[in-house]
Amino acid sequence: MKAVHVKLLAQVPLLTGLPDEDMNSLAKVCRAEQFARGDYIIERNDTSRRLFFLLSGQVRMLDMNRQGQEVALAIIDAPTHFGELSVIDGYPRSAAVQATTRCEVVSIAPRDAENLIYTVPQVSQRIMQNMAAVIRKNNLHRLVLQQQNIANRLAAYLLAQLPANVGPNQVICIRNMPTQYDLGILLGTTR
Repeated sequence: MKAVHVKLLAQVPLLTGLPDEDMNSLAKVCRAEQFARGDYIIERNDTSRRLFFLLSGQVRMLDMNRQGQEVALAIIDAPTHFGELSVIDGYPRSAAVQATTRCEVVSIAPRDAENLIYTVPQVSQRIMQNMAAVIRKNNLHRLVLQQQNIANRLAAYLLAQLPANVGPNQVICIRNMPTQYDLGILLGTTR
Protein backbone atom coordinates (compact mmCIF):
# COMPACT_ATOMS: atom_id res chain seq x y z
CA MET A 1 0.00 0.00 0.00
CA LYS A 2 1.25 3.46 -0.83
CA ALA A 3 2.76 5.55 1.98
CA VAL A 4 0.17 8.25 1.33
CA HIS A 5 -2.55 5.76 2.23
CA VAL A 6 -0.87 5.05 5.56
CA LYS A 7 -0.83 8.79 6.30
CA LEU A 8 -4.47 9.16 5.26
CA LEU A 9 -5.44 6.04 7.20
CA ALA A 10 -3.83 7.54 10.32
CA GLN A 11 -6.24 10.51 10.01
CA VAL A 12 -9.32 8.29 10.39
CA PRO A 13 -10.54 8.98 13.95
CA LEU A 14 -10.98 5.26 14.65
CA LEU A 15 -7.26 4.74 13.98
CA THR A 16 -5.70 7.99 15.20
CA GLY A 17 -2.84 7.47 17.60
CA LEU A 18 -2.30 3.78 16.89
CA PRO A 19 1.38 2.78 16.90
CA ASP A 20 3.19 2.93 13.54
CA GLU A 21 3.72 -0.83 13.66
CA ASP A 22 -0.06 -1.40 13.90
CA MET A 23 -0.76 1.12 11.14
CA ASN A 24 1.80 -0.46 8.80
CA SER A 25 0.36 -3.94 9.47
CA LEU A 26 -3.14 -2.64 8.81
CA ALA A 27 -2.06 -0.88 5.62
CA LYS A 28 -0.65 -4.15 4.26
CA VAL A 29 -4.07 -5.84 4.38
CA CYS A 30 -6.05 -2.91 2.94
CA ARG A 31 -7.69 -2.98 -0.46
CA ALA A 32 -7.82 0.48 -2.06
CA GLU A 33 -10.64 1.58 -4.38
CA GLN A 34 -11.91 4.79 -5.92
CA PHE A 35 -15.57 5.58 -6.48
CA ALA A 36 -17.18 8.22 -8.66
CA ARG A 37 -20.12 10.32 -7.56
CA GLY A 38 -23.24 8.15 -7.55
CA ASP A 39 -21.39 4.83 -7.27
CA TYR A 40 -22.58 2.43 -4.61
CA ILE A 41 -19.82 1.32 -2.25
CA ILE A 42 -22.15 -1.02 -0.35
CA GLU A 43 -25.56 -2.30 -1.43
CA ARG A 44 -28.30 -2.80 1.17
CA ASN A 45 -28.53 -6.49 2.24
CA ASP A 46 -25.05 -7.20 0.86
CA THR A 47 -23.47 -10.07 2.78
CA SER A 48 -19.89 -8.79 2.60
CA ARG A 49 -18.45 -8.01 5.99
CA ARG A 50 -15.53 -5.76 5.06
CA LEU A 51 -14.72 -2.71 7.21
CA PHE A 52 -14.34 0.48 5.17
CA PHE A 53 -12.24 3.59 5.72
CA LEU A 54 -13.28 6.70 3.78
CA LEU A 55 -10.03 8.55 3.10
CA SER A 56 -11.42 11.33 0.91
CA GLY A 57 -14.84 12.44 -0.28
CA GLN A 58 -18.35 12.18 1.09
CA VAL A 59 -20.93 9.37 1.21
CA ARG A 60 -24.59 8.99 2.09
CA MET A 61 -26.10 6.10 4.00
CA LEU A 62 -29.39 5.07 2.35
CA ASP A 63 -32.34 2.86 3.17
CA MET A 64 -35.76 2.43 1.56
CA ASN A 65 -39.08 3.50 3.04
CA ARG A 66 -42.29 1.50 2.69
CA GLN A 67 -43.09 3.22 -0.59
CA GLY A 68 -39.75 2.10 -2.07
CA GLN A 69 -38.22 5.58 -1.99
CA GLU A 70 -34.62 6.10 -0.93
CA VAL A 71 -34.26 7.71 2.48
CA ALA A 72 -30.94 9.17 3.60
CA LEU A 73 -29.96 8.04 7.06
CA ALA A 74 -26.78 10.10 7.21
CA ILE A 75 -24.26 11.98 5.14
CA ILE A 76 -20.68 11.55 6.26
CA ASP A 77 -17.41 13.15 5.27
CA ALA A 78 -13.89 11.75 5.18
CA PRO A 79 -11.95 10.78 7.11
CA THR A 80 -14.13 8.17 8.78
CA HIS A 81 -15.01 4.50 8.84
CA PHE A 82 -18.21 2.56 8.13
CA GLY A 83 -19.44 -1.00 7.86
CA GLU A 84 -18.60 -2.12 11.39
CA LEU A 85 -22.13 -3.32 12.18
CA SER A 86 -21.92 -6.29 9.79
CA VAL A 87 -18.42 -7.08 11.03
CA ILE A 88 -19.70 -7.24 14.60
CA ASP A 89 -23.04 -9.04 14.19
CA GLY A 90 -22.48 -11.01 10.98
CA TYR A 91 -25.79 -9.93 9.44
CA PRO A 92 -26.22 -8.46 5.93
CA ARG A 93 -25.77 -4.72 5.44
CA SER A 94 -28.63 -2.69 6.91
CA ALA A 95 -28.09 0.27 4.57
CA ALA A 96 -26.54 1.15 1.24
CA VAL A 97 -23.58 3.51 1.03
CA GLN A 98 -23.36 5.76 -2.02
CA ALA A 99 -20.61 8.22 -2.97
CA THR A 100 -21.87 11.81 -3.19
CA THR A 101 -18.45 12.97 -4.44
CA ARG A 102 -15.41 11.23 -5.83
CA CYS A 103 -14.19 9.02 -2.97
CA GLU A 104 -11.05 7.17 -2.06
CA VAL A 105 -11.83 4.17 0.12
CA VAL A 106 -9.79 1.37 1.61
CA SER A 107 -11.27 -1.73 3.20
CA ILE A 108 -10.13 -4.73 5.17
CA ALA A 109 -11.38 -8.30 5.20
CA PRO A 110 -13.73 -9.47 7.98
CA ARG A 111 -11.05 -11.44 9.81
CA ASP A 112 -8.69 -8.43 9.84
CA ALA A 113 -11.55 -6.17 10.92
CA GLU A 114 -12.51 -8.48 13.78
CA ASN A 115 -8.88 -8.64 14.87
CA LEU A 116 -8.66 -4.85 14.85
CA ILE A 117 -11.94 -4.34 16.71
CA TYR A 118 -11.55 -7.08 19.30
CA THR A 119 -7.82 -6.98 20.07
CA VAL A 120 -7.05 -3.26 20.09
CA PRO A 121 -8.75 -1.75 23.18
CA GLN A 122 -8.49 1.81 21.82
CA VAL A 123 -10.35 0.76 18.66
CA SER A 124 -12.96 -1.21 20.66
CA GLN A 125 -13.68 1.84 22.79
CA ARG A 126 -13.95 4.13 19.76
CA ILE A 127 -16.30 1.70 17.99
CA MET A 128 -18.60 1.69 21.04
CA GLN A 129 -18.44 5.48 21.36
CA ASN A 130 -19.20 5.88 17.66
CA MET A 131 -22.20 3.53 17.87
CA ALA A 132 -23.53 5.48 20.86
CA ALA A 133 -23.09 8.74 18.92
CA VAL A 134 -24.92 7.29 15.88
CA ILE A 135 -27.83 6.17 18.07
CA ARG A 136 -28.07 9.61 19.69
CA LYS A 137 -27.87 11.34 16.29
CA ASN A 138 -30.59 9.04 14.90
CA ASN A 139 -32.81 9.82 17.89
CA LEU A 140 -32.37 13.53 17.20
CA HIS A 141 -33.04 12.99 13.49
CA ARG A 142 -36.32 11.23 14.32
CA LEU A 143 -37.36 14.34 16.28
CA VAL A 144 -36.51 16.47 13.25
CA LEU A 145 -38.67 14.27 10.99
CA GLN A 146 -41.61 14.59 13.39
CA GLN A 147 -41.89 18.27 12.49
CA GLN A 148 -45.01 18.65 10.34
CA ASN A 149 -43.85 21.75 8.49
CA ILE A 150 -40.96 21.30 6.03
CA ALA A 151 -39.46 24.68 6.96
CA ASN A 152 -39.45 23.60 10.61
CA ARG A 153 -37.74 20.31 9.64
CA LEU A 154 -35.06 22.23 7.78
CA ALA A 155 -34.56 24.65 10.67
CA ALA A 156 -34.35 21.78 13.18
CA TYR A 157 -31.85 19.95 10.95
CA LEU A 158 -29.66 23.03 10.59
CA LEU A 159 -29.76 23.72 14.33
CA ALA A 160 -28.70 20.12 14.97
CA GLN A 161 -25.57 20.71 12.87
CA LEU A 162 -24.30 23.44 15.21
CA PRO A 163 -21.60 22.71 17.76
CA ALA A 164 -22.85 22.46 21.36
CA ASN A 165 -21.04 25.55 22.65
CA VAL A 166 -22.33 28.16 20.17
CA GLY A 167 -23.26 31.54 21.57
CA PRO A 168 -26.35 33.48 20.39
CA ASN A 169 -24.35 36.12 18.50
CA GLN A 170 -21.67 33.82 17.14
CA VAL A 171 -21.33 33.40 13.36
CA ILE A 172 -21.10 29.74 12.30
CA CYS A 173 -20.26 28.17 8.95
CA ILE A 174 -21.63 24.68 8.32
CA ARG A 175 -19.02 22.97 6.14
CA ASN A 176 -19.90 20.39 3.49
CA MET A 177 -23.57 21.25 3.56
CA PRO A 178 -25.65 18.54 1.84
CA THR A 179 -27.02 19.27 -1.63
CA GLN A 180 -30.71 20.10 -2.08
CA TYR A 181 -31.30 16.50 -3.19
CA ASP A 182 -29.60 15.12 -0.08
CA LEU A 183 -31.49 17.53 2.17
CA GLY A 184 -34.71 16.37 0.53
CA ILE A 185 -34.07 12.69 1.22
CA LEU A 186 -32.72 13.45 4.71
CA LEU A 187 -35.83 15.43 5.60
CA GLY A 188 -38.37 13.18 3.89
CA THR A 189 -39.43 15.66 1.23
CA THR A 190 -38.57 16.74 -2.30
CA ARG A 191 -36.43 19.63 -3.42
